[in-house]
Amino acid sequence: MRTKNTSGVQSLVPFSLLVGAWALLALTGITAEPPTNAPAGDFLFYNNLGNVVRVSTNDVHSSFHPSTSLGMDRQIPTPTPGMPQSDHVRKRIADSKTGSETLQWFAATPPVLAPYLGSFDEYGNTAVQQGALFATDPISRGAQAAKYWISDFGLRNIFYQSLAMVRMPDAISGDSTLEYYFATFYGKWSVFETPNGGPAGWLSVEANAQVGLSAASREQSPQNNLGALVNPQANVSGPNGVWLSELAWQQSFCEGSFVLVAGQLNQANYLDVNAYANNSQSQFLNGAFVNNSVIPLPSNNLGANLQWQPADSWYVLFGTSANNQTPGQSPFQDLGFNNWSYLLELGLTPTNLFGWGPGAYRLQPFVATVDGSTQAGVALNIQQQLGPNSPFACFGRFGVGGSQIMLHSAQAQASVGMVMDSPMAHLGIAPRLTNDSLGCAFVWSQAVAAEEAYHENEYAGEIFYALQLTPTVRLQPDVQVVWNAAFNPEPGPALVWQLQLNIAW
Repeated sequence: MRTKNTSGVQSLVPFSLLVGAWALLALTGITAEPPTNAPAGDFLFYNNLGNVVRVSTNDVHSSFHPSTSLGMDRQIPTPTPGMPQSDHVRKRIADSKTGSETLQWFAATPPVLAPYLGSFDEYGNTAVQQGALFATDPISRGAQAAKYWISDFGLRNIFYQSLAMVRMPDAISGDSTLEYYFATFYGKWSVFETPNGGPAGWLSVEANAQVGLSAASREQSPQNNLGALVNPQANVSGPNGVWLSELAWQQSFCEGSFVLVAGQLNQANYLDVNAYANNSQSQFLNGAFVNNSVIPLPSNNLGANLQWQPADSWYVLFGTSANNQTPGQSPFQDLGFNNWSYLLELGLTPTNLFGWGPGAYRLQPFVATVDGSTQAGVALNIQQQLGPNSPFACFGRFGVGGSQIMLHSAQAQASVGMVMDSPMAHLGIAPRLTNDSLGCAFVWSQAVAAEEAYHENEYAGEIFYALQLTPTVRLQPDVQVVWNAAFNPEPGPALVWQLQLNIAW
């Protein structure tokens, strides 16, 4: 029976107050640029398509500049997973190593890795983004100063926090409005680095938190309340609490062209990444646009990941790990090869395919054993900018696999989408907004035949807009439409309205 809920308007109150408070902080923080003797050189940022943007130090608030002792040669932007690291960034990292002829402990900058591997195996020391509605605010200044400081001890990280409200007027059970707080911490802590491209080793960690902000939100999920096969709010992925998804050792060899990861892993941090659709705390919110639901990508499980990029234009990844431990469980619980995944990814990363600009094309065969049943499958993951200087890019994921090894109840899936970088600036509406983004996507999913589904084929579409409010805060309204929700007797369409405030430090 559908439950009516009138808390939708009430739920907007904390969001409105929070956004208003942040705007006030930002406005009080906007002052004339103080004089600066910043070192020569440009700031490096990545835009929403993963392309490097060089910005003069005179155009970046002086409070975000690295100290004179740190220097501009150690300002490293946070990479975009799935987009090969730019030559500008790799050169800056290499230049920061000049004069280092002995073993380094807790290096302040990451090792130089092969371009594609560097997009997800390391993080930068820059929290802020350019092109925000408010150019500076006290919280962003503090976050950036802290990030520079901890990088001096070898720790580079990304800390995402989100407040989300999900409104589902067509929910078939539970409350139609749910509210959450999410947090995800990614860290790479350099331990040692040998000179001249020799081996380097570092710790890798991912910790997650999910807190329902109402009694219903602590017990219910948008996916279950909607009766959908795909998850309309991918951040709702674990228990109400805190858990560890990754704690592993990483080591690079052969001048950064080979990397080994071993320990408790989230394989999705390395496999099936996509520059335009991979992060539910800054891009699409539907889980089908974050990762292919067909691929048995385990998180919070013991395993290993081998990465090899012998040339800039292609790479090979292989991941193997247990697949039966869910978030919050011990990775040693029921450990055995009766539940195990073997994942291969072969990728091409042309820099200017047919004059269209950078792209990535990934073939992903896999074999998995689930509850003793072993089957295979194959997937494809593509991304392509639509012109070397175009603000538009497209992506697609396709996959099919054996029905007995599906961890997410979808045995076939196809998704396509398009994103636009800085739409307000390109349309001439707000030229100063150079880091907002717009995206739309569509997904078809086929339920596992053995599942008791009302509809075998489910369809969903999503449109989002993300506004860069301050250098570290984005406001993201999102709307989704679901047709033939697999476990919903009604064909729909079912609407999902969401508002998410994303903080990235």
